[in-house]
Amino acid sequence: MDHYYRIKESFRDAEGRVRTRLMLAAGFLPELTTDEICDIRRGLSYLLEQSGELPGQQHLFDMNPMKEMSEKVCSYVYSFWEEMKRKGTIDAARESYEESVRKARRLVDVNTIEHTDAREVGAENVCLQAIRELQIDKFLQRRGWSERKIQSTLSSLIIRTVYASSEWKSLRLMEVNSAAMELQTGNFGDCPTQREVYAAAPELYAMKEELERHLCRRTDSLFNLTNRIMLFDLTNFYFEGSKRQSAKAKFGRSKEKRSDCKLLVLALAINTEGFIRYSSILEGNTTDPQSLPDMVERIIARNPVSRNPEEKVLVVVDAGIATEANLQLLKDSGYNYLCVSRSKLKDYTLKDEGRKVTVLDSRRRPITLAEVAHEPEGDYYLQVNSPAKSMTESSMNRQWRERFEAELLKARRALFTKGGIKTYEKVVERIGRAMEKYPSVSKYYQIEYVRSEVNPNHMGDIRWQITLSEATQEKRFGTYFLRTNVPTLDVVTASKHVLDD
Repeated sequence: MDHYYRIKESFRDAEGRVRTRLMLAAGFLPELTTDEICDIRRGLSYLLEQSGELPGQQHLFDMNPMKEMSEKVCSYVYSFWEEMKRKGTIDAARESYEESVRKARRLVDVNTIEHTDAREVGAENVCLQAIRELQIDKFLQRRGWSERKIQSTLSSLIIRTVYASSEWKSLRLMEVNSAAMELQTGNFGDCPTQREVYAAAPELYAMKEELERHLCRRTDSLFNLTNRIMLFDLTNFYFEGSKRQSAKAKFGRSKEKRSDCKLLVLALAINTEGFIRYSSILEGNTTDPQSLPDMVERIIARNPVSRNPEEKVLVVVDAGIATEANLQLLKDSGYNYLCVSRSKLKDYTLKDEGRKVTVLDSRRRPITLAEVAHEPEGDYYLQVNSPAKSMTESSMNRQWRERFEAELLKARRALFTKGGIKTYEKVVERIGRAMEKYPSVSKYYQIEYVRSEVNPNHMGDIRWQITLSEATQEKRFGTYFLRTNVPTLDVVTASKHVLDD
């Protein structure tokens, strides 16, 4: 029976293990004897040694064994050798050897690592360094806190900063995942108790005023802040629980559209660098204008207002807070203010000598600012035009107009439909509800009610027309006004505040 021959190489890799690889399938060789097959093997081994393809290979032959072989055997040796070179199996042998060398020299094989009791330290260490820069630990030491209490409180603070978790979840994370406590104590597996974790937030909040003042002083010192500009704003957050025991959780207008849940309002005063100067938790039904007096009172208590006009703080508020009473309060308290006007100016002219400035917002969209002619004993206004805002307002106006007209058409069809609302008073009420629902567009409609000639108690027809052309409406879109009591606040300075905010 004929044998099928394969040329294979046996070698010892860089780690000392014996391996074999297939170099070439030679096939059936019936014309060769066993001795000739052995000579071919010896000849190929010699050529491999002499080629230097495998670095560090030890030589088996001191002299060329092919000198003693027949011409027939030598032709097979060279034929097989060229075939192996053509197929790249010799290059593969070299790559395999080099890979084994790399594996042998690798001090740690990451593919074989098994983690036991691993802990996260990256974000935790960043938070710990920030805490030490802010000297919160030293602040708590001056308050008479023990070292263990400080470490457990700061660990809870770090975990809730990184993972935004509850107290129960924070405790689980420190037990199995995070090294927030170990980074401070140096003891592996150290973890605060449940009592310590749950006590951290209430005890920190009990010293909120002192802690905020300390953080303000520290950030001012670290970053050399002047706090010449202050931003006032507020937001709210909801609770899915009942919150029956909370005195401040109330139902209100949720900014996340969760008016079915009780809310709390967070009021913040921050500087242009984003550092919080004051914070307060208010009742959930607190409206924007109601939040300002308390903020102003607390901030004045911490930072007395300078009497130097050039050092006055400029307070930036949105239109929701900028009522006439609140603006007067800011002025009486010694602050300058910059806000979005709650109403658009109707009869105004731009300054003849005033210049226009075009800047780009955070999304690289152009905004144009121009000075409005000042009226005696009045505030100063800047006209702001935003093409992007114009497109948004135009789209919303078109949608509301279509919906309002759809309500009018429904009411009109009902007059000629069996079972529809036809009573004059009820039809007027129906149209009134639609006008309340879409006040921004309904004010541009003139609606005529026609009583029925057959039955005067019924509505005969409803007619309407738009009093303001669509082109005129389009001109008003994208334009709003900034209001300030600072006469030297020109378009260049205001544009910087707009971009910073």
